[in-house]
Amino acid sequence: MSPTDAQSWIAVANERGADAQAIYKERPNSVGCVYMAGYAIECSLKALLQKKGIELPTYGKEGHNLAGLWKQSGFQFSDLKDSQGMQTFFLEQEKWNTGLRYETSLPNNLGLETKDLIEGAKLLTGWIQTQVRRSKPRKKK
Repeated sequence: MSPTDAQSWIAVANERGADAQAIYKERPNSVGCVYMAGYAIECSLKALLQKKGIELPTYGKEGHNLAGLWKQSGFQFSDLKDSQGMQTFFLEQEKWNTGLRYETSLPNNLGLETKDLIEGAKLLTGWIQTQVRRSKPRKKK
């Protein structure tokens, strides 16, 4: 069952972030830790949408489309201070997507290492969760 409020989404995001860290600790070059880090970002974005009262995609690929969720949240890449692309990697559909679950390694041409991506995911998740805390809850009708 999916979370039903922002705090529940944050809890799941933090669990997936911890999963990413645990995988990274055991297997630092694993694509699995980057894959799980993406889910931490997804759940953080869904927490923000939930808090703002914006309808979430509930099934299919749009529910995992970080670029779409980012746009739906009203953010732009320029909102981030990410000159190396460690955070925006996750927001570019052709880079992070659920297809990573079938990969055994990340593309060689990224110019980023796994540790950079894990750090970028931590920064991005933290930034989004700060936006969640700062957001006004939706008004009940």
